[in-house]
Amino acid sequence: NLLAHEGFDCYLGSKSNIYHLTKHLKNYIYLDKGYHAGVSEQLYMQIQRNDGIVVNLDEEGAVDFSDNSTLKGRYASQLFDYANTVFLWGIKQYELIKKQTGKTENIIITGHPRFELLKPRFHYLYNQDVKKIIQKYGKFILVNTNMSFGNNIKGDDFVINNYGNRFKNIKKIVKFDKVKINAFVELIIELSKKMHKTIILRPHPEEAHNYYKDVFKGIDNVRVVYSGSVVPWLLAADEVIHPDCTTAIESSFLGKLPISYMPEDHPKDIVTKIPLEVSIKFSNAPQVVDYLINKKKYSNDENKRHQVLDDYFSYNKPATQLIINKLKEIRISNTSETIQKNIWKQIILLKLKESYNSLKRNNDLDFVRKKLQGFDHENIKKIQNILLENAISTKTTLKKYNKYIFMFTKKQ
Repeated sequence: NLLAHEGFDCYLGSKSNIYHLTKHLKNYIYLDKGYHAGVSEQLYMQIQRNDGIVVNLDEEGAVDFSDNSTLKGRYASQLFDYANTVFLWGIKQYELIKKQTGKTENIIITGHPRFELLKPRFHYLYNQDVKKIIQKYGKFILVNTNMSFGNNIKGDDFVINNYGNRFKNIKKIVKFDKVKINAFVELIIELSKKMHKTIILRPHPEEAHNYYKDVFKGIDNVRVVYSGSVVPWLLAADEVIHPDCTTAIESSFLGKLPISYMPEDHPKDIVTKIPLEVSIKFSNAPQVVDYLINKKKYSNDENKRHQVLDDYFSYNKPATQLIINKLKEIRISNTSETIQKNIWKQIILLKLKESYNSLKRNNDLDFVRKKLQGFDHENIKKIQNILLENAISTKTTLKKYNKYIFMFTKKQ
């Protein structure tokens, strides 16, 4: 909405739809969600052939293993051969990339809008959903899992074949995910017995949710729910428990102290450290129960948590405005007229492809549909209306092209 308000025509869509459009538009800015060696280069070259500009705003720009293997891969030297600008989440990432690649000239430390929207002044965006959740479930403990490698909807072989080139120790990660799964099943059963409130388990979208539904079948105060954005669930919950996932960061931005539950003597090299640094940490189920009942006897270093948020997530920076300002500069320096030749022809092709896919039922399409749950016209329009009510969005329009691609423009 904010970019459209500044005069940009903005396409928002699923990966396959956006990739299709990059072939048939000219002179555009492509906002990239992350570099993958051996995969992204072909897309970047295609964009450059069409006089497009690659701008990197990584969706996974901070949370990493202790050796920083993920960040080192996502911000490899090759990225900087193609990207006009790279927006970083925090100063710590900048220091790592500078040391690894020596690249600094086209990097801007901004933070990420997804976290800026968690600050108190934006909580109005979630009020309606929070109210509905509380009305339905009352007081509850939210348990978020991130064991998509060990409990993947497509199975272990898919994970090893698909992610093996990105994670050298993928088999170790899969194995430990299964240990975490068992630990969380034990924890949730203990909570169900000792806490007189509902426990809601929200699995990672790529996990096999039916596994948990089968395990907790017959336990009345345990629900397995995956619906919409996690943010309203975090706001509505009395407590938030996780192993080592990004929901800990989101909870901290929302002003809540998350609880990290990890098996004792866990392998440090395959655990993401930052979510643990902003959490109060436990390694067995009775400890978690005791904390929930006797919270006052436990201490936490709030100043340390805020320092982590600033170092890795630029908590005190106006991320969205900094990004918009730079994109406006790029647009001004790239003044040739945008050519959208045959755009409607491409939209029609995408509509036909959507209709064809709607008739098919296979695991790949089901996997994509599950990941895109909540990404629909109704939900996007609802957010736009909330922005309108709060005088944030007054001069933009939303156009739906098909189920998974939309366009924001400035009202004429």
